[in-house]
Amino acid sequence: MRNKITIALITSSLLLTTFRVSFSQDILRRNVILTFSTATHEQYLDSIFKQTGIEFVYSDAIGPNNSDTIIPGNYTVGAVLDSLFVNKNIYYVLREDAIILSPRPNKGQTDEKIIISGKVISHRNQSVPFATVYFEKKSIGTLANGEGEFRFIIPPDLVKDTLTVTCIGYADVKVTPEEYLAGTLEIKLKTVPLQIKSLVIRHEDPNEIIEKSFENRHKNYSSKPVLLTAFFREASKQDEDYISLSEAVVEVSKSSYSSSAEDLIRLVKGRNGTNTQRSELVNLVVEGGLYNGLHLDVAKYTSFFYSETCLKEYNYKLLKTITISGRETHVIGFDMKTGQNDFGFRGKMYIDVESMALIRVEFELSPQGIDYAKSVLVKKTPRDFKATPLYAKYEVEYRFYNNVWNLYYAKSEINIKVVKTRGTKDKGFNCNFVSTSEFVITGQSKKPEERIRLRDSAGPNDVLVEQVKNTGNLFWSEDNIILPEEPLLNTISKLQEEGILKTNNQDLGKDE
Repeated sequence: MRNKITIALITSSLLLTTFRVSFSQDILRRNVILTFSTATHEQYLDSIFKQTGIEFVYSDAIGPNNSDTIIPGNYTVGAVLDSLFVNKNIYYVLREDAIILSPRPNKGQTDEKIIISGKVISHRNQSVPFATVYFEKKSIGTLANGEGEFRFIIPPDLVKDTLTVTCIGYADVKVTPEEYLAGTLEIKLKTVPLQIKSLVIRHEDPNEIIEKSFENRHKNYSSKPVLLTAFFREASKQDEDYISLSEAVVEVSKSSYSSSAEDLIRLVKGRNGTNTQRSELVNLVVEGGLYNGLHLDVAKYTSFFYSETCLKEYNYKLLKTITISGRETHVIGFDMKTGQNDFGFRGKMYIDVESMALIRVEFELSPQGIDYAKSVLVKKTPRDFKATPLYAKYEVEYRFYNNVWNLYYAKSEINIKVVKTRGTKDKGFNCNFVSTSEFVITGQSKKPEERIRLRDSAGPNDVLVEQVKNTGNLFWSEDNIILPEEPLLNTISKLQEEGILKTNNQDLGKDE
């Protein structure tokens, strides 16, 4: 396990006094009187606080116990700070009545970005996987990995906002700028106790809830086209060995939910690694990863279990009503009705009680329907081999901001068993292929009127591992991503050390 992650800052200048992130420059122009000539940095800051009420937030990295000499006299707050930290790379983040002092990063980083990194744990100090990390009422956000770790990049003008961390089954945690800029960030979530409301007796018909949710979807989701940025990861395993890993930053032209126009997704940059030497006899090639991931948006494209006619083909059951981020949410289980000679799904839908919006779906191909889906999941099988899908699982999640619900996260996992059925050589050989993909919306373009051209967009037959094989070597320094999990990093590193993994980047899965 890696050590706790601390924040880092990326800036465009190596000089302290030439760059300040300011929300109110007046705070630096306030006057103070220094009556002593030599003191520690902490004593100088304390004197400013007593005279002006300006609070300072900082870590030991700024050297609060270091001593300096300033000639007694009248100064502005900015002049005192510049004198104390002239030989240090220190960020001034200005708030209404507070100044956050944070150390700058190593030389060579060029953009004015702030990186917040950390880990999400439970009250029992166990990792909380896949927690959502975001700013309320903003499109920008990311997701913790399976180990609870995350890396989050924000522009300086967001420093005044509170960061929110949420996960189903836990109470939300609000993280202030003082916390996420001042040192090591470790976020502890508490489980949500079961709340029983007194004197509330009601009967909810799950069929009516589904009908209302579907009828209201055009007002619950965005009615305007928008250009989004996202991070996408696709990985394939043969039994326990990884055979490929692809990561990409993408753009998404998201059309209105009231429009029949299709969304488009375009590869911006990416990288990959392959381990075909570990793939015995057969290799798995995934088609349409980007395209299919985007089309998991059930609220936009509907589905067998969420459509005008779904009540004829599916059974629904209200399992419980829970609270997610302070909002009452119905949890409705569904399964395809018996006797359906087609592929179908089973799973759970989470529907917001107030708006009737579909905010999350967890579903998989039902046992009776998975045989019918074989031709959809497996397009081509080598001669003398038989491929049988074992399961296909999916997750989709939406987040509320700008007064509507927005697509936020999607994940798919498909397991296929391959057996060599004919031929004298290697007959009986079998293995399991597992292909997983996930993407998270990480932000919104500053030019939402721009759209992706159809000829530049990814299609259902594109293979991501082939699309990014010649991409350059500089990655992720400016992009929000989902951090790879530690076991995956260990696997990739081990393969590289053995000289087995061929990749265009020597540090696949690690931030540069």
